[in-house]
Amino acid sequence: MTGGLWSGPGPDHRPNRALPEWAIDKLVFGLREDPGGNDPRKVWAEFVSIAMSAHRRGWTRIEFVGEVTGCQRQKDARGRKRWTEHRLWVQLRSYNSSPKAAHNALDKAWEAAVANLNGVGIRTKEDIHDDAVERAFLWADRITDGVDGLTEPEAAVIGYVVAETERRGMMRVTCPARAVAEYAKVSAMTASRTLAALTGKGLLVRYSPGRSGKVGNRRAAIYGLVDPDPEPDTCHAAVTAP
Repeated sequence: MTGGLWSGPGPDHRPNRALPEWAIDKLVFGLREDPGGNDPRKVWAEFVSIAMSAHRRGWTRIEFVGEVTGCQRQKDARGRKRWTEHRLWVQLRSYNSSPKAAHNALDKAWEAAVANLNGVGIRTKEDIHDDAVERAFLWADRITDGVDGLTEPEAAVIGYVVAETERRGMMRVTCPARAVAEYAKVSAMTASRTLAALTGKGLLVRYSPGRSGKVGNRRAAIYGLVDPDPEPDTCHAAVTAP
């Protein structure tokens, strides 16, 4: 039994950091069954996303495969503990002709994840969307954990960027001062200054400063979340895209 998600008997070989909650839930519960059957490509794509998250945390391919294919003790509807497989793995296996083919699909998912993280993979709209949502989830956890010691207004303002990144599935999102202010419950001036301060701390990237002017001629500033894993360097100068 592997120990990446849950502790169990025997030596603890867990990677340094556990998978985020969204990845665990996806493994355990799988994709919601569509009446006409799930698209096998969507199931495989979920494994790519999970593999990317695992790779960021220092997992090896062997640890990844061992974790997602291993059995876990879980309670059934009657409260009895039973050894069960992850639902997502069961779904992937059902779409392949043999156990060997399913394991080959896992290996390809890992290779695709590594290629994506190294910037050499073939990037689709779905890949970009998944990466953006993954980054938003990581940042939501980071804000909740208080890793960066943010003030309440800073946490609320970066929370807007997190929410928009997840909602739109894009790494770069527009941040109108009024919309940010309404979300964070601060003034528009405070929202603008806080966005600048978060950029100065190396937590946001400003891709466009925006443009003020008359209605219809204004352009909102564009920001993006930095990769929170590895941890952002809060000591360097402001991160501003060229």
